[in-house]
Amino acid sequence: MKKALFLCVLCLAYACAPLVCPGEKEVRQVYSEDSAPKSYNAFVSLRYGILKVPIYIEKAQNGYTLRSPQTGTVLFKDTNLCVGATCIDLPLTPDALIFGTVLTGEEKASCSLGSLAFERDDGLYKRKYIFSNGQLKRVELIDKKRDRLVVLDYPERNKQGYYRNVKISVGDISFNLSVDQIDFRR
Repeated sequence: MKKALFLCVLCLAYACAPLVCPGEKEVRQVYSEDSAPKSYNAFVSLRYGILKVPIYIEKAQNGYTLRSPQTGTVLFKDTNLCVGATCIDLPLTPDALIFGTVLTGEEKASCSLGSLAFERDDGLYKRKYIFSNGQLKRVELIDKKRDRLVVLDYPERNKQGYYRNVKISVGDISFNLSVDQIDFRR
């Protein structure tokens, strides 16, 4: 009888206890948007098969500057990209693509065997960030307006704290974002 009562109390305590995922605090700290460098210059390439589009990214206090032969110079702040009279709300910043700094602090955490996931729904996009062994492995973005899934697969982060090659898949199309060079400014 005592064992059954103890088991019931234990189940009740487990059901009512808040779920704490191991490593959640560390992952939130390392992959927070606030942990990205404040300024840098990066030379990246978008690669699709044999096609290669070079892009220069400069981050300063007032936002990002992108330069490429196809678009010329484009300025934007946070995720709001405006070209002429057209503005687009991007799902991720260059910091998220290069450094993996994707978490805002508003995400709900869930954990399973060996992995940790954070989810957030901001109205335009439903986002899921998947970590394994404390490392960002995958980002899944659902564009709710177009009902389209965008998946970013991240390799191991290098010693300098950025990802050299991120695979981006949109439907049947996949391309890579390669970081060719990065210079940190003070």
